[in-house]
Amino acid sequence: MDIQKILDYQNLDSELFKIEKQIRDDDDKKRANVMHENMKNAQAKSIKLEEKAGSLLNEIDKVKKQLKIQNDKMEEFMSKDLKSLSKDELDKLEGLKNKLNQNLSILEKNLTSLAESVNSVLADFNKTIKVFNSSKEEFAKCKKNYDDKVQNIEKDKVEIEKKLKSLEKNIDSKLLEAYKKRRGENIFPIVVKLKGNSCGGCHIELPYANITKLDSEGILICEHCRRIIYKGND
Repeated sequence: MDIQKILDYQNLDSELFKIEKQIRDDDDKKRANVMHENMKNAQAKSIKLEEKAGSLLNEIDKVKKQLKIQNDKMEEFMSKDLKSLSKDELDKLEGLKNKLNQNLSILEKNLTSLAESVNSVLADFNKTIKVFNSSKEEFAKCKKNYDDKVQNIEKDKVEIEKKLKSLEKNIDSKLLEAYKKRRGENIFPIVVKLKGNSCGGCHIELPYANITKLDSEGILICEHCRRIIYKGND
């Protein structure tokens, strides 16, 4: 098996691997991903806040209706002709008056508390919208920077891929298939030289039986790191 052809292929492929890593680890890309996540979280939070505000406004509407009923009862009470009533009836009315005043006081407190809650929700909503807008602006900026970088190196990437395609014609198909499988697993370098009795990738010593297999077959798949091991002539 001509191992030099796959080594030449890997040498060129290393340039492509560097480009892919540069794209994958780009700071603007990472920042854009963070901003995108912030936008999603802010949007989800704003929906919940809108629902909460709607619920509070419904509660306020209910309290206002109850407040009106109690006020109407109080007005009805105040319009009565007290002179024609007996002492027992006056005592009952006094108790009713106290109860109405108590109800009105509770309802007014509830109304004030609900209004404060609504204001708090609205303030939180406005803050969330600001976070969404600032994240959206930062996302757009980072994405543009990242897209510009990708565009600048895309030409080099395409050129390397074209050369690799040409080299593939002269490489053993099974060896190339094994190489590409590990390349897809983001292992690099994929083809490594035997160093002493150890894998040149993970540096773990190989069993004697594997060394023998390497001598007879020309290559060996490392049981630990899954790299393709070859034995050099030196």
